Amino acid sequence: MDILTSFNEPYRLSSLINRHIQLFDSFDKIYLYGSILNIEKNPNDIDILLIYSEYSSKIISDLNIISSFLANQNDLPIHLTVLSIKEENETKFLKRLKHNYLKLK
Repeated sequence: MDILTSFNEPYRLSSLINRHIQLFDSFDKIYLYGSILNIEKNPNDIDILLIYSEYSSKIISDLNIISSFLANQNDLPIHLTVLSIKEENETKFLKRLKHNYLKLK
């Protein structure tokens, strides 16, 4: 992946997710993080954090749909991390990323 492609990939993913935001209705927040945001490296996957406020069986169904959809739109493997708001607060997941993330929702 060349540097221009690396630079555009987060924007492309952000646009893709925003165009299909209804797929993510079960989630309150969406973040892109990891190697996909580092233009100096070739990413080896796409890391997405999904945060929900209340668990429901719909979340599992939506995760399967989201995973399939994103896999069909990208050459890189998709890694979804799913946390409740409480779990994110307890683990300080975003804080540990040291602001190296892109909020999509």
